[in-house]
Amino acid sequence: MSENAPGQLLGFALQFPRALCHLLRGEPGCIVCLEVHGDVSTKNLDGLTIAEEDKSSIVSNPVTDKSTDLWKTFSNWVNSVKTGEFDAEKTKFLLYRNKGGRKGIAEDFAAATTSGEVAAAILRTKEKLSDLEESHPIWEYYKNCILDNESSFAKVALNFELETGEGAGFTDVEIEVVRKHVPASQIKILVASLNGWISRLVMERIAARKDGTVTWAEFDDEFRSHFLRARRMELIDFALTNPPTTSDIFNHLHLRPRFVRQVELINCTDDEIICAVTEYLKAQINRNRWIEDELINEEVAADFEEKLLKFWRHTRKKISMTNKELTNEERGQLLLSECSVRQETIGLESPPTDTIAGTYHALANSPKLGWHSDWEVKIK
Repeated sequence: MSENAPGQLLGFALQFPRALCHLLRGEPGCIVCLEVHGDVSTKNLDGLTIAEEDKSSIVSNPVTDKSTDLWKTFSNWVNSVKTGEFDAEKTKFLLYRNKGGRKGIAEDFAAATTSGEVAAAILRTKEKLSDLEESHPIWEYYKNCILDNESSFAKVALNFELETGEGAGFTDVEIEVVRKHVPASQIKILVASLNGWISRLVMERIAARKDGTVTWAEFDDEFRSHFLRARRMELIDFALTNPPTTSDIFNHLHLRPRFVRQVELINCTDDEIICAVTEYLKAQINRNRWIEDELINEEVAADFEEKLLKFWRHTRKKISMTNKELTNEERGQLLLSECSVRQETIGLESPPTDTIAGTYHALANSPKLGWHSDWEVKIK
């Protein structure tokens, strides 16, 4: 078996996670292609094209200054511009590599964003490779770009981008999936499922003598089904990324809604009241997003509240029978404490921290329950 076989296999397989990255970043109506316009490409409705070439290595940076991978890629793009396959002004020429390294020519051109900067980068490249001999493997590609078609190469370089990934390319996909608010424990499972789906879809199309293309609509349908299944496996804590603001907390302390007066009634400290407001707001943020995103429905939410009410009634009775020596306020504090640390599920899932305590405060705000033994009289 060839010593290069593992590297060649990695280079081919890398195109599938890269295609997933294009689809995850894509816009409605776009089409992602494999082995049609280069390794991976995206064609948008507005006429813009992303033409990507993927370079991989199992050892080191695959696009060093004198690497064939770098200069053959540049040369192919120059030829595509000359033949009209790509409109240089409407194309982003993306070179993806799975390993980084010392900064060189690729980084120099990627940093150039104006015609003047590109011209300067070309001069630096000529100086750096001034001793390049015609027998060198990159000579024909270098000559095509820098010596014979400098103007066409300059157009490519002006829209050239370099992206550095890691290993087999799946880390990049996982980063894109994280942005979709997928539970951390489900990310690798979701990415593996999507990779299997796109691999089979593209290979079956190629086997049927069709182009290896995937529309955004096809991907969106598939992603939604995997996405919803993954999110239902674990209730996401949206309050982590969108926590209550200080302003929200102090507004509640100022307005003193019913649930705040409920905890005041049992002589909770200022810190405990602030904690109650924070729990209430966090639970509210999550509850609204879960229902909005259809992670739970009204029936599941109602069942969860009923289980909490049942525990409150049972605990209230037990405390009143076994702690008669305590004051009404002390029994109320004990009841609140017992309810706040209650472990309960929503559907089949355990909710994030503060959900149960926050929901109890929401029920106290309704008011469906209270902490003081005379709360129904004192809280009107």
